[in-house]
Amino acid sequence: MKHQSNARALIVLALLPLIVAAGRISTSNAGAVSPPSRYLYVWAGTGHDSTRGLDMVTVIDANPASKTYGTVIAALTVDSSGLMPHHTEYELPAKGPYFANDYTGDKSFLIDFSTPEKPRLSGRVAAVPGGRRVHTLIRLPSGNLLATYQFGDGKVAGDPGGLAEFDPHGQLVRSGSSRDAAFAGAKIRTYGLTVLPAIDRAVTSSSPMDNERTDHVVQVWRLSDLALLKTLAVPAIAGDSTHMFPFELRALADGSVLVNSYYCGFFRLTDIASNPKITRVLELPQPKNIGCSVPLIAGKFWIMPIAYAHRFATIDISDPSHPVEVASFPTDSTFFPHWIAADPSTDRVVFTDQGDGPPMVVVAHLDRATGRLSWDEAFRDAGATKPGVSYHRESWPNGVKGMAMPHGALFVP
Repeated sequence: MKHQSNARALIVLALLPLIVAAGRISTSNAGAVSPPSRYLYVWAGTGHDSTRGLDMVTVIDANPASKTYGTVIAALTVDSSGLMPHHTEYELPAKGPYFANDYTGDKSFLIDFSTPEKPRLSGRVAAVPGGRRVHTLIRLPSGNLLATYQFGDGKVAGDPGGLAEFDPHGQLVRSGSSRDAAFAGAKIRTYGLTVLPAIDRAVTSSSPMDNERTDHVVQVWRLSDLALLKTLAVPAIAGDSTHMFPFELRALADGSVLVNSYYCGFFRLTDIASNPKITRVLELPQPKNIGCSVPLIAGKFWIMPIAYAHRFATIDISDPSHPVEVASFPTDSTFFPHWIAADPSTDRVVFTDQGDGPPMVVVAHLDRATGRLSWDEAFRDAGATKPGVSYHRESWPNGVKGMAMPHGALFVP
């Protein structure tokens, strides 16, 4: 799913059937007092698809006690021929470097954060032979990194993507294709990813980054060698589009996996180690709920950015077979929420837009008892009338001029 202007074209496509018919916040230290993270890293860029620009790691002062709270204090130029800085890891690893990708440029980078106020580029991630356009990045318990890539080498009908594993230095360890003889010719754009190391499994979704019509499937893999084990069609209901574009996935505490589609259907995978099954468990009303994007698990809550509804839904997943929406947090109509990540030591979460609205980074507080969100009113540009840090600026600390589009954002201790 391309989170830019093409998303609107995809909405029209996805609504035809209607006409015919991140991360996890720990709650174990809820009563503890921990120092807040001091910085926010925001992966941003001045280029867009066919227009080259700079890929940057921008650093925002995230210490609420600081006089410069919410100020961009540094910017690292990572690539001078960037096209679309997109995903980083969903959580900062215990030690660096961390991975970030430029999706359209088909490049991934290693960012050293050992001196957090001054990140530096420490290398490039190896290319995947026979694979193109890395998307989602997940850290494994071994310290290696697992990544989805959307396309193959074009030699197979459907040009399916796949999975690749890299060592902490960005060298390729192994890869596996999403091609499945049982779905011959399927256009599988391997997108979202979650892992279940205890049962040696990974699960991926299939969604495009543009307005391509692709197959709506999820896939189960053996984690240890990236062998594809099973492809499952997402269950559809006649006259309903909420099965379309299975997007993000998260492993739950009970060993199941919850999937959200971009059109706000929710599906649960069970018996993943032996005989995987997928069941529809929730759909949010259409057509107003479109753009369910990167989720955050916070205890029993699934926090769901919904781009075209201009809101965040809090869904109680304490019974994952019957999730229930329990709270809604609206943004204004110019903001299309997409990315969310948590400060591991406080109640703060960071949001960015999917690319249809103004380039903004905003912070909110999450009530872990109720799942309700509220704006961090102090996190704003000087003199601004509403919360948030604008990336529509005249200049940056690295000398770059003009607007940058933010995407992946992470709190840094």
